[in-house]
Amino acid sequence: MELIHGFQSLMNVTTLLLMFVGVFGGLIIGALPGLSAFTALAIMLPFTFGMEPINGLSFLMAVYVGGCSGGLISAILLGIPGTPSSIATCFDGFPMAKKGEAKRALGTAILFSFIGGIFGALVLSFVGPHIARVALKFSSYDYFAIILFALTTVSALSEGSMVKGLISCCLGIALAFVGTDGLSSVYRYTFGVTKLSNGFSLVPVLIGLFAVSQIMMTARSKADSSKVFDISEIPQKATKGFGLSVSEFLYQLKTAIPCAIIGLVIGILPGLGGNVSNLMAYSYAKKTSKYPEKFGTGIIDGVVASETANNATVGGAVIILLTLGIPGDNATSIILAGFQMHDIAPGPLLFKTSGALVYAILAAFIVANILFFVIEYFGLPIFTKMLSVPSTLLLPVVIVCCFVGSYCANNNTLDILIMVLFGVLGYVLKKHKYPLAPLVVGFILAPLLELYLRRSLMKTDGRFLPIVQSPIAALFLICTVITVAYTAYGEIKKLKAAKAAA
Repeated sequence: MELIHGFQSLMNVTTLLLMFVGVFGGLIIGALPGLSAFTALAIMLPFTFGMEPINGLSFLMAVYVGGCSGGLISAILLGIPGTPSSIATCFDGFPMAKKGEAKRALGTAILFSFIGGIFGALVLSFVGPHIARVALKFSSYDYFAIILFALTTVSALSEGSMVKGLISCCLGIALAFVGTDGLSSVYRYTFGVTKLSNGFSLVPVLIGLFAVSQIMMTARSKADSSKVFDISEIPQKATKGFGLSVSEFLYQLKTAIPCAIIGLVIGILPGLGGNVSNLMAYSYAKKTSKYPEKFGTGIIDGVVASETANNATVGGAVIILLTLGIPGDNATSIILAGFQMHDIAPGPLLFKTSGALVYAILAAFIVANILFFVIEYFGLPIFTKMLSVPSTLLLPVVIVCCFVGSYCANNNTLDILIMVLFGVLGYVLKKHKYPLAPLVVGFILAPLLELYLRRSLMKTDGRFLPIVQSPIAALFLICTVITVAYTAYGEIKKLKAAKAAA
């Protein structure tokens, strides 16, 4: 009943127009390589000054949904994730575009992004407070084990050998240690460069690893052959609707449903967000598939897994923001600032003190997902027009966006150099068949892994046994060992089979 009243409070021209502008603006910014939902919210936040709380917070919620969903466009058409939450979408979305199935990939991504978003919205509306109470019971032991499980899973199930995946992950962890120690405030590995006191910023790192390295690979292909790969010259197959038949849609639900649950759970855990959920869901889909060898070659299963999970994560992140007052990721920290601007404190008492506002926000989240679905679906012909732009014209624009996006992240010129250096690193890793996904996950999760490990050891006076004795931590540690052992066993079997065939 309260949710119905929430919808009624949104049913006016001003609020709906603001939400439309928010979703559209978020989509545009999210589609630009290097500019994420966090960037979109940071840009749009000042516009909420002077707005009524319902209008301002509904507008920010719309920007958040649009920003998280916009990254799929450049991920599929350019092979460059528009946002960190669309990294795994590149793995199969871009190869589909190369095969002339860009429209099908975009249609599938939009459809399952909507399904993931609505799933997160419904869970947020009806069972959000109960889920948040469960997450509140997790100790530092449990968070450490969960993050370790995420790192090893992505590394073990990444494309190529497990050894290369683990090496890539460890490299990402090592790079994350640059900056200030969160507990002792001591500078680490900065080599006297004060601008590195906060470490490497995530935005230039991602732009360098994915965008700059892709541009360098394209330049190399131009040097090695008489022709650069140009997606505009690939004949695109005609599609109807979303490019899926009813039977294909029903078949993909068995992938979408567990991936939506993965995204929701990861969204509830503070600090993880869509950066991790899309990669975890992709790993799950590959692990449970009947044809894992096809992942990365351009199949819709990978697109379904990534896009369902990252949009469901949004609902999970908003759950703990509203019920605990804890931002689930960087983007919800901006929304938390929006609450504070309107003198509203999210937390357990918010449902009692401002129940009408809370349910209006929940209704806004659902409406924002519907608006995103409509805008992106009907804008599909416009987005696919990008295929008619030759790469020789498009890549310079992408380079400019990369430089602008890297600088705007912190207004720091050093970030441009960091972007270039990580671009070279990404190029070298790609050339030698090292997967980039484990490096990114390691870089993102290393600070949290270190924080929860050190907190745990401080509680136990340096002893590891109490960590293993925690039931939740023990469960995830066992899952970690099983995952690595099973993957290693599979690789050994492949090596033996290869030797026997030779």
